[in-house]
Amino acid sequence: PEWCKRASFPPNQAAAAEAIASTLLNSLEVVGVFGIELFLTADGRVLVNEIAPRTHNSGHFSLDACATSQFEQHLRAVCGLPLGNPSLQCAGAVMVNLLGYENSQSDYQSQRQQLAAIPQAHVYWYGKTESRPGRKLGHVTVLLNNHNQTTAQELAQTVESIWYPS
Repeated sequence: PEWCKRASFPPNQAAAAEAIASTLLNSLEVVGVFGIELFLTADGRVLVNEIAPRTHNSGHFSLDACATSQFEQHLRAVCGLPLGNPSLQCAGAVMVNLLGYENSQSDYQSQRQQLAAIPQAHVYWYGKTESRPGRKLGHVTVLLNNHNQTTAQELAQTVESIWYPS
């Protein structure tokens, strides 16, 4: 698939990932968006970690970066409508989940404002009033103007340094 080429997967690992996805989707007769989280082991094996028969947090970047988001694609598929164009509308995107790291009642307004100040950042807050370690409270997507891996990693580190205390 195209995503494997963009991510620089070796052909044998891309083929393994595609075979796993095809087997799962066809066996379950899936209609709509279906998340399949795969792990690549140190010895090159592709393993399934999680399946999600729904839109998935790993695809939330599509809200801002793609012509058609995963949410719209899901609705189109289950309604029998033609699928939309899934292509990226930018060079790339960095998405970071905003997880709770403490037990509190904070809405983290200051951190959210700092994240929103990052150029081309889109902050999504899920309106949860209680934070606890590991609870997903939101996410932030930053659109990229180029394919520079270093820039992407630096942006992810910037987001994490704003969100998580030292």
